[in-house]
Amino acid sequence: MNISKRAFLYVVRKRGKTILLFAILLIMATFVLTGLSVWKASEAAQIDLRQSLGGKFDVFPDWENSPYIVKETVMDEEVDEETGIISSSYIMYSTVQFTPENIAAIKGVSGVKYCSARNDDILPFDGISLFPGTLAIDAKYRGCTKVLGVCGTEDDELFTTGTLTLTEGRHISVSDAYVAIISQDLAERNELKVGDYLTAHRYSIEEQGFTGQEIKVQIIGLFTPNAVERFGEMVTTYDKIQNRVFVDLQTVKESDAAAINYGFSALQVTIDDPRDMAQVIADVKALPGIDWKAFTIETDNETYESAAAPLATLNELVVTLLVVIIVVSAIILALILTLWTKTRIHEIGVFLSVGIKKSAIIGQYLMEVLLIAVLAFGLSYFTSSAVAGQIGNHLLQQSMQNESEDEGVVSAAAAVDVGADNLIQKPLPTENGIQVSVGPDNLAQLYLIGLAIVIVAVSTSSITIMRLKPREILSKMS
Repeated sequence: MNISKRAFLYVVRKRGKTILLFAILLIMATFVLTGLSVWKASEAAQIDLRQSLGGKFDVFPDWENSPYIVKETVMDEEVDEETGIISSSYIMYSTVQFTPENIAAIKGVSGVKYCSARNDDILPFDGISLFPGTLAIDAKYRGCTKVLGVCGTEDDELFTTGTLTLTEGRHISVSDAYVAIISQDLAERNELKVGDYLTAHRYSIEEQGFTGQEIKVQIIGLFTPNAVERFGEMVTTYDKIQNRVFVDLQTVKESDAAAINYGFSALQVTIDDPRDMAQVIADVKALPGIDWKAFTIETDNETYESAAAPLATLNELVVTLLVVIIVVSAIILALILTLWTKTRIHEIGVFLSVGIKKSAIIGQYLMEVLLIAVLAFGLSYFTSSAVAGQIGNHLLQQSMQNESEDEGVVSAAAAVDVGADNLIQKPLPTENGIQVSVGPDNLAQLYLIGLAIVIVAVSTSSITIMRLKPREILSKMS
């Protein structure tokens, strides 16, 4: 009779032992499969989180150490007759700026998702009725709105985050000149459409007002804000999201009265994976044609690190639990099989007396356990599916609480600028917990781990008996 047949007959005959071993293996497999599923879900959540948030770093002039900073006095020192306070006014700017070619080169660096550059200005537009703000402003800025000069709107943070959506027309590109994108609300308020023209006025230093050169731009697109300022929020007219106007670099250069303005003084770079921040920055700094003595870099990974901390803690917890479960399962299974092996001394003696080798006897024991394990592991797919989600999210909530206690507040959303002070909250992938599901890959991993546990347990349990010689076994039988 071969090993497989003997193993099958023993399992069928010893129903009590079979049911007990089946229950032990089922519980063990359920815990292991649940741990594997939660681990996979945690890894997937971290990937989703990295893709959702990305990483950011800002590049701006090094105001303290750059040799290209110019300081110009706008108003000489004046003494207030009543207070005696001496005051003066000046402007600072860098003579080295980023060109559209520099921005294109940064966008081409591996790992860079977006490269956004802006020059902000405030301009009046002829005949435009703006949405009124709730905060008083200086008389000379009444009728003005914020103009955002961009290299391209498709990469601008307000569009990439979904805060604004282009609903009609097209985006501004690097090759455009004298074009604009305005809000759908502003267009409807003023009966404007794509293809119409707006007329702005450049600020005149001599006349101290917006009475200078006329600048005409054509509307090429309309956007819709997905969130507006909260009711009662203090915001100026020019800062209201519905009043903002996006224009190209050529337009903002003509609108600015500064002596030097041929590109962008600052830019924001968004990367695909926050973990690659250091490498991407190093690659960007290695680009030719950019004088890095003029700029400094500030990284912004705080949102990602705060949101990822509970997932990292969950990962460590799950790995620890998996190791403990596997070790404890192997020990318990080995102890039970050792006890059962000692009750089979007579059977072992008979097998040895008829010439069956010890390796064949161990093979039979292994086959007996595997026959039960295959069924138990298969059934654990359903038991684990029923509890994995609840256990995974319970562990995640526990991790978030621990992080909150250790570090203060864990960020639950990514903030995106809308108005002067208003923020729109973008939910994170983990806000509603992690999606835990038991997949075929997890089941395959369970069978591999389970097979290893069974082999270790059977081998360990057989050592005490199988190292005995036939005469010693017969003496124990008597």
